[in-house]
Amino acid sequence: MNENAHGESSGPRATPEVSMADTITIFFSDIRGFTDTTEELGDEVANELVREQDFIVRSHIEAYGGDVVKTQGDSFMVAFKATRGAILCAIGIQKSVAEKNSNQAGPRIAIGIGINTGEPIRQKDGDYIGGTVNLAARICAAAGPGQILVAESTRYVAGRIELRRSDGGGVVEYVDRGLHPLKGFPEPKRLFEVTWHPTPGEQLATDPALPSADETQIAALKAAVQRAIGVLTRVLAITHMDDPGFPSLLECQEKASQLRVRFSRAGIEGRGLAAQNVLEEIQPYEDLLTLMHERDTLTDERWAQLDAAVVRVFGRTLMNSAARGRLSITMAEKPAAAPSPSESTKERPKELEPAPAVTARSSVPNALAPPPLDERAINVRWWAAGYAAWSQWKPSGLAWAHALRAEIGRFPYLLSVHIRTAEDHDEGQLAGGYFLLLEHVENVCPGFMRTVFDRAVADVGVDPGPLGRKLYELLVDDGRLRETYASFVRDVIQVAVPTPGMWADAGIVEHDDSTTLVTHSTRAVGDAQEDLVQLTEPQDRGAERRFLVTLEPMTTRFFYAKSGKLKTPREVDIRLTSADAPSDRAWYLSVRDSLSGRSDPKLIPTAGVTIPNLGRDSFGVWVAVFNADPVEVVTYELTMTVKQPRQQTAGRSMFARPGGPR
Repeated sequence: MNENAHGESSGPRATPEVSMADTITIFFSDIRGFTDTTEELGDEVANELVREQDFIVRSHIEAYGGDVVKTQGDSFMVAFKATRGAILCAIGIQKSVAEKNSNQAGPRIAIGIGINTGEPIRQKDGDYIGGTVNLAARICAAAGPGQILVAESTRYVAGRIELRRSDGGGVVEYVDRGLHPLKGFPEPKRLFEVTWHPTPGEQLATDPALPSADETQIAALKAAVQRAIGVLTRVLAITHMDDPGFPSLLECQEKASQLRVRFSRAGIEGRGLAAQNVLEEIQPYEDLLTLMHERDTLTDERWAQLDAAVVRVFGRTLMNSAARGRLSITMAEKPAAAPSPSESTKERPKELEPAPAVTARSSVPNALAPPPLDERAINVRWWAAGYAAWSQWKPSGLAWAHALRAEIGRFPYLLSVHIRTAEDHDEGQLAGGYFLLLEHVENVCPGFMRTVFDRAVADVGVDPGPLGRKLYELLVDDGRLRETYASFVRDVIQVAVPTPGMWADAGIVEHDDSTTLVTHSTRAVGDAQEDLVQLTEPQDRGAERRFLVTLEPMTTRFFYAKSGKLKTPREVDIRLTSADAPSDRAWYLSVRDSLSGRSDPKLIPTAGVTIPNLGRDSFGVWVAVFNADPVEVVTYELTMTVKQPRQQTAGRSMFARPGGPR
């Protein structure tokens, strides 16, 4: 089903009455290979497949509270108020289809499902339109037979899901399938595949692809997991000799980190994956390690094989770095354990390090539950508040996106205060909000939060001053916060902007006949008192707005330009400098179509950037200026200019001095 089928056509039509809805999850499904089936087997067989699909899909939509917006041939468009309901519905459909296919010898159904979450525009007739809908349709088109693909927003909102015992039990996983170019979208979109695995003692009988729980297969799985964790641990220890923040390597390691967590869970449970699938998923990482260590001795044929495999998964940039010898591993070299008989006979590097044996636990929640706060940490107030909040949230099942929105709703200036001084705000409650940052560190370095406090105490003892400094130092260095703080800011603004929104130092609201500048009477972070200045003269409205902002280490400040009621769109020019030199230490994010969709955050180029069509394509533009240095205070100058239509660059006005009007 294309987007023309759900409300967008090329011909003229009357503008429908529309209204804004709450956050809605849009679900598309259709039969894969339906046209080929019709041509091969005829209309009667094809119609029978449609009837079977219709019964399966509608029964699950009804069970999980979805509303069918429309159907077209073999396709469904459904709206869910509950994101988890959409995912559970999709899983139920695929399980029912798999069960039906296993019990019949004739033509089989294969369904692809795509899901996206956002704030689509609802028309008077109940239809939905906008970027959220279009993206969901494109995601569905990208899904293969039997596959469920979801957008990044859906993954964030849904969070961790455990299936009910009545549904067969299991834990839902989101497997990163990378960036996908999608028709109609200028930028590739990151998509995640939804998979599900049984909890201990339970088996999804409706899924014939899952292995049986006999001792042989469990032993083979644990052996494969042990090897996989050793491979992924080594990949996470790779550094780029010229660039510690090398983007291609960081993306590779992010995927490796997610796989390591997923495989660790499978090893603890002793089921949920086939050993061969584990070995196949780590093969690209083994190929990368082989290139790094054996590049001078490989035959041309073997080199070509590895080159193709690494480029296909990680891209040419990382492959070139490995080929030039610019990647190294900082951990100690150890010989690998002998391969188990159940492992693949493919050629593998001989120096891979095995992981420690996996210790069984009773359940996934027990395996994920953090240890309680160490009493010796109580006097390090910022750490105690953040860790306590993190350890309470971690096993709750509440999605990270929902937790983030709730925390930003309470403290919209959270990221603008340094983590070590957050204890001085709001009677110490602000420091608890930094559990979001601790979770980021834990995702980057799985297991870090379980050991960091003991390591800090072993180094400096329990005196609060040195202990607090050491904990922060370990977060920055061993927790890789120095390298990944920028990505943490990106993840936050993807979820929190524009709703509930961040506390901003300043903003510009553009109307047809005036421009309103929004600042604060003091420079205090979190100051709720706003000063509004309305400009009506063209030379004042079109002048540069220069905002001077000083950032503490590891903090972020926010600015925006928004559309009021505009009949004629504007352009927004943005530049950032530090010490009179161009800087790219800021993300910018365009909110489109009156909040119905948004672009992915991008770093501001050093040459600056122009955002076109404010008021038509963009409802607003947010800028997040960040200081990723863990020690130094940095001063930036942000320049924002809203250009009037058909107007030359205006002269400087009295309102163009640093910091905006006072």
